[in-house]
Amino acid sequence: MPEYTELMAMREDIGRVTAKALAFMTKSSEDDVENIKALVLLAQCYMCNFGVDRAMYSSYRRAWSFGLDSFTLDSKKTAMPRYFATRRLMFVQASRMLHNARFGCASTLENEIADRLAHFCLSQYSEVRNYAVSALDDVTTLLPALKYPLIPRFLAELSASESSDPERMTGALRVLDTQSIRRTCLRDWRFFPQLVLALCRAQHEDKPQVKKLVRSTAVSQVVHVAAPHPIEELDPAIRDLVEQLSGQPCDAASVSHLKEKCQERYLFASAENSQLIDALVDILRDAGTTWRFAAIAGYYLDQLSSVKTPLAPRVVATLADNLTSDLVLFRESAAIYLTQLLSRIKHRSRPDTELYAVQKPKPDREYADLCERAVGGNQDALDAPFLDSPSVGWLAWPQTTRVFPQPLPGMSAAYEDIDPEYKGAYDAVRAAIFSAEKWERIARLFSLESARSPEEDSFGVPRAALHEQLFSLFGVSLLEQAWPSIEKLAMDFERIGAQRAAAEMIAGLVRGSKHWGKDALARMWELLIPLFSLVFTRLRPDTLRFWQVCLQYSIARRDPRRYLPLIELVIYTNSFDPQAEAPFAEASKLDLMRVLLSCWDWRIASTIIASRPRLMDALAHPYKQVRDIAGIVMYMLSSSEFSVSYPCVEVTIDDFARYGSTGRDFSHWGGTQRTHNLIRDMTASIDAWKEEHIPSSEGTSNYIRGSKTLLTFFLASFGYCSRRLAIEHIPTILPIFSVLQEQHDDEDVARLANVIMQFFSQVLYTAEISEGVANKILALLDESSAMWHVIHKTLPLLCTLTFSNRFTLSREVRMRIVDTTAAFLEHEQIEVRQSASSSLTSLIKCASNKVMADINSKFSAKLKTRLPRVRYGKPPKNPAAYSKLVLTRHAGVLGLSCLVLAFPYTIPEWMPEVLVLLANCIDDPNPIQSTVQRTFAEFRRTHMDTWHEDRKKFTSSQLEILTDMLVSPCYYA
Repeated sequence: MPEYTELMAMREDIGRVTAKALAFMTKSSEDDVENIKALVLLAQCYMCNFGVDRAMYSSYRRAWSFGLDSFTLDSKKTAMPRYFATRRLMFVQASRMLHNARFGCASTLENEIADRLAHFCLSQYSEVRNYAVSALDDVTTLLPALKYPLIPRFLAELSASESSDPERMTGALRVLDTQSIRRTCLRDWRFFPQLVLALCRAQHEDKPQVKKLVRSTAVSQVVHVAAPHPIEELDPAIRDLVEQLSGQPCDAASVSHLKEKCQERYLFASAENSQLIDALVDILRDAGTTWRFAAIAGYYLDQLSSVKTPLAPRVVATLADNLTSDLVLFRESAAIYLTQLLSRIKHRSRPDTELYAVQKPKPDREYADLCERAVGGNQDALDAPFLDSPSVGWLAWPQTTRVFPQPLPGMSAAYEDIDPEYKGAYDAVRAAIFSAEKWERIARLFSLESARSPEEDSFGVPRAALHEQLFSLFGVSLLEQAWPSIEKLAMDFERIGAQRAAAEMIAGLVRGSKHWGKDALARMWELLIPLFSLVFTRLRPDTLRFWQVCLQYSIARRDPRRYLPLIELVIYTNSFDPQAEAPFAEASKLDLMRVLLSCWDWRIASTIIASRPRLMDALAHPYKQVRDIAGIVMYMLSSSEFSVSYPCVEVTIDDFARYGSTGRDFSHWGGTQRTHNLIRDMTASIDAWKEEHIPSSEGTSNYIRGSKTLLTFFLASFGYCSRRLAIEHIPTILPIFSVLQEQHDDEDVARLANVIMQFFSQVLYTAEISEGVANKILALLDESSAMWHVIHKTLPLLCTLTFSNRFTLSREVRMRIVDTTAAFLEHEQIEVRQSASSSLTSLIKCASNKVMADINSKFSAKLKTRLPRVRYGKPPKNPAAYSKLVLTRHAGVLGLSCLVLAFPYTIPEWMPEVLVLLANCIDDPNPIQSTVQRTFAEFRRTHMDTWHEDRKKFTSSQLEILTDMLVSPCYYA
């Protein structure tokens, strides 16, 4: 087309003029900032013009994306208006033009303009640099081929030389941090090593702006760095599936050619990666490298050192040396990488006899008391293989499971035949850490407290994992080297950091001894048990948390028989003494016992019970911290005794099919006989102490302290998400807790009782339990007629229970609840009547029409008898009969008020008559009058917006009666 040819010629002329002008400015007028900025914008417009304005292209893309999201009916069908369909055509056309422009060949003129823009990116003037960097970013995004000749030019500006210029370095760093250039540098191994080394060696420039740019550029890139990975062979099944879906066979020659190219690229990248790692190691070992640039080199080294490929011993030794670096970041990154490397070495050197699967020999609960028998010296229990998974066997026993054999005699390590590929790395780590001086330095640096405050110092799982891998791989020989430093840390009771570091090392040591020999394990416990005995008696509130996590980390998902010396120490040697005068020490003993229970649950419960812990003696202990942990441990022990242990999965499925989803309805499990006796003894002791209790503000009695422990016992059921036992015993403890709600001697007792009662009312029960709980509450209300505080607190809970379990409660029970609540509207205490009114309003909302009709007739009948006239200032003739009639009429008004307030936004057909009855009671004395006023005020508030429609449901006479009730009085009337 002539017009198109003419336009393209004009565009070419504009490009040549732009190139000449940029060349002139480059040579003669670099200080003409404004003109250079204009020329840069002109060059950007010329290079980035692909037939559609970029803003218009973005508009097309957003419109199409919005239409696609808004009008898609399902994954295969859309119903899109014509307007958006037109937008789609425009967007597709613009995308096609952009694609054609982006992947076209760059002309000589375009290369020349890009070169001039690169020159201005290194200008001495910041405004010129900003415009040029933005323009070059857009140009290289549209024409990727232009950036490859320019990248070496910018990398050269970062190298140290006599002509180094901070302004040019700033421009180069700005360009290298742009999205298009950064992606290329990260993916192309021709440029990536040069970029990394240039950033790590850029310490020759002292200008703060340059240092900040170097750091930000490195940080933005290091998170995306990864070592090269080999090309994995395609699965033949996937290849067959692709051929089947495409309908065409794969071209073997093309696939082979592409595979060769990929392999060549991988070999090149691997060679460059090895050289880059060696260079980074040299930077780290150079004494002249400042800590900031050493940190950058360390970040890159961590990212480039892949554990999947063997590393040179020199690199591994450097990483091992970083464990004792003065820089915290170096120590943390080295710990993480060495943990991964050691784990890789272990997996590549795993012995063949480590794991094996066995048939479940006895489909019973033998593992529930296996630890107890092992502690008692039963040889069969001691020789049985270790079953580490704590969940296996709790519900059902599988056909096969993974177990570990008993340790063999001797001191040999489990990993002696190291994979030859990793033998150099193994020897480098061994040479670095097998030194008492090394462990002294590790202990000193790892025990440094948090820079913020010692209270914020926390157990470091990455450090514990490092120690676990070290002791697991190198065995007891490493323990002999490290033990003096570990013991020194553990004996430093004054420093929080020392206790934390000792807990981390010992946690890794104990967990890493999984595959040690029998003699090596004996040596470990020979060293640890005396140390534990001393440490556990010197615990403080600020160090207890470290040793709790230490135990959790050490024993989690491990068979308890692996730790028999520790169990004997915690349960027997360091046993709980309720008569001791050191409350924190005794609470710490119970806390350590709680850790064992939380990790081993049903497999340790019988062992602890067999030790006869004196937990009941702590029921009324004078110190709160002892009582609280004692209550929690008692509940955990009682709950941990429960385990189903079906013999196989088939029996489990059959049982579920026969008895429902809970299988034999285990939700009714109320504990063993020991648990029943425990709860009975606690409640009996509290009842006995209640008789002796004298309300006093001078101190707490056994009754108050024992009640707190009992409350903590049941509160633990909700904190540990194990409600089976608590739910079954609700009917037993409800009377006690309802009384405790009104215990004014101690606010904590009343608060805990209220919390537990709220929990109990909101639990979703099974049908039988829900009705049992409801009947127990109803009986409690009947028995507590003289204790109005109990009734006042219990009625809302009964209402909540009804709502939470409305689908499991029978109709008869629901009717009893409604009738009982309605009966309390005639209670002598005004607080009880108000509570009953609020509860009845909520119950009416889910009641049937028949129930509402019965309530209407029942309470309307109470208003038929009018009050006798009483002259002002004179008492009624029969005060008792008058008060009773006022109470009856108030109950009727409250009942009808509940009907009205239960429908805040509708007008049922019976409501007009009810409102008229209430309006006729406006002249009655208080509290009847105030109740009527509040009812009409609430009715007016909720029906104000729709009153123009609602008033049509009233007759004229009814509206006349209600007018004075609904219209606010006027001051000038």
